[in-house]
Amino acid sequence: MSGPVRKYLLCLGALGAAGLLGPAGARAGGGWTRATGGGYAKIGLTTVSTTRYHPLGGGTTATARFRQQVVSLYAEYGLSSRWEVVLNAPVYRRAEFVTATPTQGVGDVQLGLRYAVLRGAWPLAVGLAVEAPTGNAAARGRNRQDPRLTIALPTGDNEWNVWARAALSHSLAPRLPAYVSLDVGYNQRTRGFTSQYTYGAEVGYQVGKAWLTATVRTLDNVRAPTSARLASIGLGEGVAYSSAALGVNYAISKHWWATLNVAGGFGRLRNVYSGVQPTAGVAYEW
Repeated sequence: MSGPVRKYLLCLGALGAAGLLGPAGARAGGGWTRATGGGYAKIGLTTVSTTRYHPLGGGTTATARFRQQVVSLYAEYGLSSRWEVVLNAPVYRRAEFVTATPTQGVGDVQLGLRYAVLRGAWPLAVGLAVEAPTGNAAARGRNRQDPRLTIALPTGDNEWNVWARAALSHSLAPRLPAYVSLDVGYNQRTRGFTSQYTYGAEVGYQVGKAWLTATVRTLDNVRAPTSARLASIGLGEGVAYSSAALGVNYAISKHWWATLNVAGGFGRLRNVYSGVQPTAGVAYEW
């Protein structure tokens, strides 16, 4: 499959940001991998402003307004005809409640490899990625009225994660300028946190210079989480969500792309904030 379908899989922004609907970052490129020496890089800004928190036990709780902005860098580079390296780095994360001072800094950086198991009409790629605790798990905001009172607003979770993922894709060209992609993943967490699994589906359709995309995704825990390990909202124990997103990815030139993605949560939401979450970005492909 040539560039058009493959790049639009990558142009989707994160479906969530830590503290809202899960870790930030763009999705891997479906079942397709980059050609040797080929690459893709995108920088995106994800924002959210909401008062809806979903505790570990379920339901919805109204809180002081929570705001977050995450600037993420996502990149792929083809090492060979079947191998590619992938970087997903939240280079800047800022979070605050209106009642407290903000925290800011780098998030947890993820680096991995993907391998093209199958090529042709139904490409299948598998990958492993390590997420390092490069963020600040101890970051706290201070109450604006009484600085002695603080609230946890971390930029990382202070644990090493190992992600295993697989993605299967199919292009409907030349019958239709469209594609479909399915993916599954498993997150082996450490430091006593409950491990997680994820699955999702994505479709894309080309209209002129733009690709329109629709995505659904679920993240859940492999067993009942431990409430004593709750730790940080969106980064600690028991984070679970389903999300849906719509996106548009427009070709500015041969190499440059403008991207916009809007996501929202539904279904089983646990230890996360939910709200409309736009991601705007610029991507370069070579």
